[in-house]
Amino acid sequence: MKKQCLLIASVVCVLLSVGCGNSAKLSSVAKELDVQKVEIMKTKELEMQQETIQKFEEKKYEYYLTKEELLTDIGQGIIFRIDTAFQKPMCPIVTGGNWAFYVHENNVVNLEISYSNLIATNGKKFYPYKEQVIVDVISPEGDCAYHFEKLGDEIMQDTSIQKQIAVTPGEWMLQINFAYECDEARSNFKVCAAYESPSEEDICWLREARIGENAANTKGAIQENNVANFALTETGKEFLEYICKTVNDFNSNDKKDEAFWKDFLFLAYTGLWEDDAEIIKVPRDDLGFDEPVVKVSLEDVQSYVRLVFGEELPDFKPSFEEMKKGQTSFFYKEGYYYIGTSDFPDYQYHFVDCTVYEGEGGIYAVAEYNIDFEGESNVGVVRLTLIPADNANGFVVIAKEEVLS
Repeated sequence: MKKQCLLIASVVCVLLSVGCGNSAKLSSVAKELDVQKVEIMKTKELEMQQETIQKFEEKKYEYYLTKEELLTDIGQGIIFRIDTAFQKPMCPIVTGGNWAFYVHENNVVNLEISYSNLIATNGKKFYPYKEQVIVDVISPEGDCAYHFEKLGDEIMQDTSIQKQIAVTPGEWMLQINFAYECDEARSNFKVCAAYESPSEEDICWLREARIGENAANTKGAIQENNVANFALTETGKEFLEYICKTVNDFNSNDKKDEAFWKDFLFLAYTGLWEDDAEIIKVPRDDLGFDEPVVKVSLEDVQSYVRLVFGEELPDFKPSFEEMKKGQTSFFYKEGYYYIGTSDFPDYQYHFVDCTVYEGEGGIYAVAEYNIDFEGESNVGVVRLTLIPADNANGFVVIAKEEVLS
């Protein structure tokens, strides 16, 4: 506001000089007044832009929510909530968003899905995904209790639905995937799931699972150079940069299903070329050409899974015959995975910082990367939660969150 006041004062001075001076100067003075008005308008616009930037730079804890907002939601029995209204050029995307919640006694979950003015251009901006809105509610037995899916142009039809889903005791999963472009007018998007009658046990479970206390029972942040047992090297930073690009969002409570492992393996190897991997040609009658694929051994894949997650790869071996017609190759045969080659969207990830935490459960760290896309800087952020491990990197990844603004 200080700059704006100075500009207004200069306009007053010009008006006073007009009253006392030669009338022949009126034209030039009028032009100067116009310039001053434009400068005032630009100043106001700049201040509004800076206010918007500050709003989005406020540290978000989970999907555009601050930690305080998330705690408030949990206290009200809200399992998950995203409620945004973005404009062009923003392109929000979440893939593999899995949110566990526990039901301690028979209950009902109220689910709201509403959106308007979402744009689908069916281009390669979200490759290998397409514009989509998908919401699933999965029972403790692994059954789908509710499924909502709109793909491509279907998301451009404004939608508002509310469902009540009966839930029984046990650990349930809310799965959310969305990717869309925004228009000049605001694109509104909301998904909210909440217990109809939350118990104290339900709320306590959510708080423990979602605020990060499940990972290390956090008691406070300390500086990285004060923790002798953990250090993120330059090699580790480069490794995590690749993880930003090739691992879907997940948290430490997630059960990694076949869809997770398929996405993980595909993204981990599809972008490799001759200098980094063995490339062979696979005859594809359905495509009309021999497809170049990465050939990687089961042992190498198992070692990479241990390096990233510190766990064993399950017995996941899809066959060539199981692939859909026209699908990019992803199959297993005689000790090798075969994964079709493809390019990634033009996202770049830049290391920002790494904060180490110490709690009763031990040490863990959160590494943060800013995202650039097609010449635009800081279009989002990735946060990777790490715990120390006895491997080449010195850590494994136990959670990933990506938020595009």
